[in-house]
Amino acid sequence: MRPLYLLFGLLAASPMVRAAVETGPPHFSVPAATGVGPLTFVVYGDTRFTQRTGVANAEARRALAQRIAQEKPAAIFIGGDLIYQGSDPADYDTYSSETSEWSRQAIPVFPALGNHEFRGCEHDQTPCLDNWWNTFGQLKGNRWYSVNVGSNLLALVLDSDAALKRGSPQRAWLEEQITGADPHIQFIVIVLHFPPVRDPVYPSGRDEKEVARYLSRKEKSGSLHARVVVVGSHVHNYERYRKDGVVYLVSGGGGAKPHPAFRMFGELSQLRTSVNFHYIRFILENGLLTGTMVRFDADDRRTDPWTEPDRFEVRTRP
Repeated sequence: MRPLYLLFGLLAASPMVRAAVETGPPHFSVPAATGVGPLTFVVYGDTRFTQRTGVANAEARRALAQRIAQEKPAAIFIGGDLIYQGSDPADYDTYSSETSEWSRQAIPVFPALGNHEFRGCEHDQTPCLDNWWNTFGQLKGNRWYSVNVGSNLLALVLDSDAALKRGSPQRAWLEEQITGADPHIQFIVIVLHFPPVRDPVYPSGRDEKEVARYLSRKEKSGSLHARVVVVGSHVHNYERYRKDGVVYLVSGGGGAKPHPAFRMFGELSQLRTSVNFHYIRFILENGLLTGTMVRFDADDRRTDPWTEPDRFEVRTRP
């Protein structure tokens, strides 16, 4: 039986109740808010918290962090490239400073490892991982993990810098989590840095396409009882796809220097804006998971810079 951790505050700062015996990657649980109402959580990536200039739009990054705090989400998932240079502890200090309102509200934050978490540690990953684990101490010694958000949603946070091919430890764990998910789980959200499905103009990372192949086989075999949504980052824009019954999103507009999106090859949002700083708000209520892309226009000085140009729904299986 996997160890259960009870999460009541910010993952980076709050104390945890740990099982006496720990085996395998950690599992966290975020209880749903008391009372009747929807469950809200946020996913986005490529925030690049840093004091360096020219690598991120600090105004957009701070605006997104403040707006997310106003959502009062049950949890925040960050799909990698939280900081610009993983070897520099000062970047993590910038993260802590600019998200102080998250800490004040005790909103749990669940990060995935991205390529920038290892920037500056090309020959030895240890210093970079130490900086990440010093910030998110409850993850120490682990690079992937799972989270229950409420009673009907399971999030699997992966490390797409590590192997995901068949036979690898992470792949075995992923399959175990999906096939062994509680029958009450209606939705599985997979968060990782390199998007398994995205505009093919951008090169692949490591094994992230293996995730899409595995999920396609599971869907075609009819052995998935939960609906699956996969959120990657890395490409500094927003994209949405649907493949073999699985929703695939690219959410890399957390503040990093924008990348263009060509919106070919089946991309569903068909946004006409080239720069898309944003986060994705998810709301789960009565078996319906609604995703909304919340966009910030950093160049809009005359009107409300906030829009919601893309929205989609995923219904639980009958």
